[in-house]
Amino acid sequence: MISIIRIFFLSLVLLLSACAGKDFSIEFNLSDDVTANYKVSYYASDKRGGMMIETAAPVVNGKFVLKGQTINPSLIYLSGAGSQRIAIYVKRGEKLKISGKSANPYTWTIEGNDTDMLWSQWRNENSDTLSLGDPAKTNALVARYVTANPSSPLSALMLLTAFSRKDNEKLFRSLWLRLEGDARDPLWTTMAGRADQPDNYVKTPGILRSMTVRSFHHGVDTLRPDSARATLLFFWHAGFPKRKEFIDSIRGLSKEYPDSALRIIADICMEADSIAWRSPLRSDSLANVVRAWAPAGLADSRIMTLGVPRTPYFIVCSPDGIQKYRGDDTREAFSIFRSLMDKNTKR
Repeated sequence: MISIIRIFFLSLVLLLSACAGKDFSIEFNLSDDVTANYKVSYYASDKRGGMMIETAAPVVNGKFVLKGQTINPSLIYLSGAGSQRIAIYVKRGEKLKISGKSANPYTWTIEGNDTDMLWSQWRNENSDTLSLGDPAKTNALVARYVTANPSSPLSALMLLTAFSRKDNEKLFRSLWLRLEGDARDPLWTTMAGRADQPDNYVKTPGILRSMTVRSFHHGVDTLRPDSARATLLFFWHAGFPKRKEFIDSIRGLSKEYPDSALRIIADICMEADSIAWRSPLRSDSLANVVRAWAPAGLADSRIMTLGVPRTPYFIVCSPDGIQKYRGDDTREAFSIFRSLMDKNTKR
């Protein structure tokens, strides 16, 4: 009996030790007059894969402790009021501390590792400009830093998280080609996906085996091309031109192939704000379509592996997960989707 008890407690200790190795924490220690709710999202992963975690940091009187778990290094996306959004680099076992006098994340000091210390210092120095939410001005700040620090890992992280590629794709490519030394370390590129391809084109497109996403109707959906004759993914940001035309076309395609057991059609929103994702969906009335959300946007490692360079954007996959079409031409995407449906009728 004593041996059984000893084995039980030994197993418990080992289990707790294993869990502790995955833990990280971020302690908020802001001014007492700061009370605000921040949206938090990050990709928790290990060598087998991972999942997107969404939670909140309700800071009351300046205080809160955010706790999470991950095996691989991760980027924590924290959104404040309006367009205020920062990324925080964290490794398992780390205990980060945030201090500051306001609710504006751009003014905070983040301690716990050298990367976040340098990153928060850069945001502090440029907080007034960053707070404007002007992509062109933010891109200019990032460009200035990258040009002056081409070998800094922070240059790579800024390009992946702060730079707006959809506003200046050419400049992004130019800046990425400047990176050298430590900025090219696989630690950074692996964490954010296939960012090592500066032209945003995957020469050997990533194969889509499986992708678990937050969804509007079911909470969570897993997209698996091997369970369907054809898979069509549509990536978008809120407010893009001709959205209604794109959605009407997708509605028509879903009616043309109404049996969702035979095909996968998913539209994937890349907005960080869940309201920007949910609001237009309530009037779209798309049936048998996965309404998915990827709050990390183009920096989501899975989306970067697929090589999504911009929005709106289509990817069509065959049952083996191989990408058969990549681009923004609705007619061409649908044509290839239909040919796959017809080709795989015996599945």
